[in-house]
Amino acid sequence: MWLTGEAGRDRRLSNPNERTTTLGLRASQETSTLERRTAPMQQRARDRIVRVLAATEQLLATKSVDTITTSTIAAEANVPVSSIYRYFPNVFSIYKELFETLVAQLHTRIADILENPQFTSWRERHLEVMLVLRKTLNEDPAYRPLFHLMLTTRELRIVKEHANAQIAAYLAARWERGLDGFHDGSPLAVARMATEIFTSFETLTSGEAQSEWTDRLFVEATVALERYLSAYLAD
Repeated sequence: MWLTGEAGRDRRLSNPNERTTTLGLRASQETSTLERRTAPMQQRARDRIVRVLAATEQLLATKSVDTITTSTIAAEANVPVSSIYRYFPNVFSIYKELFETLVAQLHTRIADILENPQFTSWRERHLEVMLVLRKTLNEDPAYRPLFHLMLTTRELRIVKEHANAQIAAYLAARWERGLDGFHDGSPLAVARMATEIFTSFETLTSGEAQSEWTDRLFVEATVALERYLSAYLAD
């Protein structure tokens, strides 16, 4: 991913197929909207939302997704359930905001790499970006189960697709300026395809714990993306 903040941790989901069905039913029943009901005006309210997101991240890292509700999040955050419903219509809207927060943080880290003059070739930047993605997945125990939710819940999948579109737009704008030696292609089309290859590692490992197999998939995704980009980028 590519655009704004910082991140950190890794976690496994057991029985992902069974969970997909359960979450799909819950989502269809609960997610008429994923948008916040109101924006917090006071610092105290903003701090409470930060606690709610931190509590959700902690629960995703340590509990089964099926057991997480607005009530369990409220208990973990030590806030009244009514406070959660004042800002979030359902648990999926909390997942949406947490995902957007973590993705923004990852985007900033990656943008910093792409704009860093110490990397003199696109291949160096490419490898560093892939390593940042791997580090995020391995160090943040909540990221894999959260990403799995984004893939398996229809309403949340749209949020993930929007994040991918942001990545592609950022890269396309960069390549339209001729950066990274871009040539012989449509910047947006190449950026969209590169984004899909980049996020394929997240997709393939979203329901997995870190293992020799996920390490192998990381290598394959890194090689696939480098080979694809080599047709359009030059040092």
